[in-house]
Amino acid sequence: MLRKKGFWIAVVVIALVGIGGYFIYTTQTAEADSAETSNAVQTSPVRQGDITISATGAGTVIPATEIDVSFQSSGILQELLVRVGDEVVAGDVLARLDDTDAQHAVVSAELQLAQAIMQTESDATAAGVSYNDIAIEQARLNLEDAQAALAELRNWEPDEDEIALAEAAVAAAQAGYNAALGQESASYNSIQVQAINLEQAQRDLEDAQAAYDTAYDPARDWELVDSRTADRFEAERDAAVRNLQRAQDNLDIAQANYNSTVSSSNSSSSKNAENNVLSAQLALQAALEGPTSDEIAAAESAVRQAELNYQQALLNEEADEINLQQAQLNLEAAQEALAQTTLIAPGDGVVLSIAGNVGEVVSAGSFITVANLNRPMIELYLDETDLDKVGMDYEVDVIFNALPDETFAGTVVQVDPQLYNESGITAVRAVVQLDNFNKQQTLPIGMNATVDVIGGRAVNALLVPVEALREISPGQFAVFVMVDGEPELRFVEVGLKDFTFAEILSGVELGETVTTGIIETQ
Repeated sequence: MLRKKGFWIAVVVIALVGIGGYFIYTTQTAEADSAETSNAVQTSPVRQGDITISATGAGTVIPATEIDVSFQSSGILQELLVRVGDEVVAGDVLARLDDTDAQHAVVSAELQLAQAIMQTESDATAAGVSYNDIAIEQARLNLEDAQAALAELRNWEPDEDEIALAEAAVAAAQAGYNAALGQESASYNSIQVQAINLEQAQRDLEDAQAAYDTAYDPARDWELVDSRTADRFEAERDAAVRNLQRAQDNLDIAQANYNSTVSSSNSSSSKNAENNVLSAQLALQAALEGPTSDEIAAAESAVRQAELNYQQALLNEEADEINLQQAQLNLEAAQEALAQTTLIAPGDGVVLSIAGNVGEVVSAGSFITVANLNRPMIELYLDETDLDKVGMDYEVDVIFNALPDETFAGTVVQVDPQLYNESGITAVRAVVQLDNFNKQQTLPIGMNATVDVIGGRAVNALLVPVEALREISPGQFAVFVMVDGEPELRFVEVGLKDFTFAEILSGVELGETVTTGIIETQ
């Protein structure tokens, strides 16, 4: 209730202030009118016409879009398919670098990916199983074998059949050892006999050689001259030759027999047989006593090693999955690098610049600039005092210095949120897009123009001179209308206003006369 009471008090106060102000204003106006009447009040008719509020600035043509097409890495320019000024459409090939290294990189990445796939994916191999599957299964089987061996040692119990077999093996080994000893003894006797025969054959050869030397002693050649001894001497010599040859043959035979007997004897047979006895005895002891603590410890160690191998196989599988992903990424990167050796037009436009020629080494970075010139844009600068006269979608009139006889329409499509500052001069920067530009030629970038930004426009509006306006309060205006030769105060709604005329939206009619003060306005 108190709030409502306060509200009505405020309304009454405002009303009283308004009435008081109007009274003071009418009193002052009456006094002024009396003075003006004595000085002949000046008037102007309410007329119909156009009014435009605008701000003028300098502009230059800029492309609607300007894109720098770049190589991602340096290389030798192998092919250049466009020239400056050429029109291109999106997807056109503009230039190519030498892609030999990039091709090799793709092939290498494909091979690495194929290997990674075979390592991890079973359907990639002819056998239908991957390398990792094989490794894991083998490690699992080894672990099971080691665990089974350990369990068998821990759960050992004497086996009567095994003991009987071990005892029989000991007996057989002992018999074999005895037989080997007997065979070695017989072989020794045979060797001794053959050695004696060899020595006898050597002595017989020596005797036959001595008889031969005696028969052929030159000192006995006289016996050949004596007819009484010649026949006997010849017979002696023939016998000496035959005996010497026979003795040599007997020696060779004795040597061969000796060598044969020695080589056929096996001095290690008894040693092997003895080892067999020891092994059989150890086997019998194992069958009687079971595994030793060292054997159980060794089996436990084998199980731990098998477990580690199995876990390692599983970890290798996970690592190979990562390697597969890395190989896929490497292939994608290699393919991307290969694709980047070719420059593709990202959109429609005209080639503005090219930064190299075929055969030259081109660095990474901007190489070709493509701009869209089909829809001309104007970069506009206005004085900062005209900030209130420019905004998004405002209409503009453009006159190019090179085309002074034509006026082109456009629309403001961008107003920068911060002022442009150059050499201490601040300005408002805006971008204008021309409407329905139908010239055959494109406008050169950088072409200068004068741009009028239309802050407001009224056509066939009711207009009065600005001198006719009386500002009653901020934003509230009135005019004096001549009625029967006397000025009558009327409140009016004002629209656009420039330095000369004001648009009247309501309060007066066309053809009525308003006072303008002491200066007549035609």
